[in-house]
Amino acid sequence: MPLFELTAEGLTPFQRLNPGPDLYEKEIEDLVWMDLEAFTGEVLFPVARQPKIAAGGIPDVLALDEAGHVVIIEVKRDLDRGQLAQCLEYAGWARMTNLDEIASLYDRKIGSHSGTEAFFADWQAFTETTTPLTITGPPRLVLIARDFHGRTKSALDFLRDSNVPVTVIPVTVYQDDAGRKIVDVEAEHEPNVAVAAAQTSAASSKKIIKTVDSSGRRVSVKDLIDAGLLQAGDSVIFERPKIGVVHDAVICADGSFELPGGEICKSPSLAAMKAADVISYDGWFAWRVVRTGKKIGELRNDFVDASFLGDI
Repeated sequence: MPLFELTAEGLTPFQRLNPGPDLYEKEIEDLVWMDLEAFTGEVLFPVARQPKIAAGGIPDVLALDEAGHVVIIEVKRDLDRGQLAQCLEYAGWARMTNLDEIASLYDRKIGSHSGTEAFFADWQAFTETTTPLTITGPPRLVLIARDFHGRTKSALDFLRDSNVPVTVIPVTVYQDDAGRKIVDVEAEHEPNVAVAAAQTSAASSKKIIKTVDSSGRRVSVKDLIDAGLLQAGDSVIFERPKIGVVHDAVICADGSFELPGGEICKSPSLAAMKAADVISYDGWFAWRVVRTGKKIGELRNDFVDASFLGDI
């Protein structure tokens, strides 16, 4: 489907780029590593990029979800049967790994610390536990590609129909004549049953994860503003009673968050990470609206419920 920008001169087309495998995979992998939530729709704990695993091979991105499931993320320009088999081998390794092995692979995205000691401190902060949450099964596989070969797509459909925790995310890059790029992440759909189950198990008793509305579109903070559940200028706080710290921010009209120093963060999770100086955090359930006392994740759940009832 062609993409256009609407300008005073009319429609300006964006051209679908056709980069070689190395360029596509490097560019998209860079973006994935910088912002896992933008591609997967959930907050993950990033462990390592291009780690060398004991079973052999180098997966693109290794992460954990809040329940302790290992998440293998692979980026391919055109996913074929051989590459799918390789991805399944990585999942086989993830099925047998343990927290100590994961910790030994840790490569912190921010700051200078990495390795086992930094991993356990960051992992406990991410999961809000006093003792490290251990690895749980099954592992999850996230496949990001521009195209999926026909027979490979059929194999993936079979795996997902069999409730194997595999998520497929088509990603296409477009560019206009001025060199501006658009990355089209075709992830706005209801998650498959296996992944939905994994996300639900990742939720604690205080978290109910609802990310998409009745049309299968991922709900944003801007959607909550447009629906009147949030207001531009709302003050929000992020309370961390275990260490006696409270962070604050202001929600902007476009759904971004402004921190006290003036830094603008495009997502609630990025705002929580910047405010607390942690490697990853679920900002949807970190920030509480001062005016209403509700967390923005709870407001998102309300929005999703209303969309299914036809109230939005």
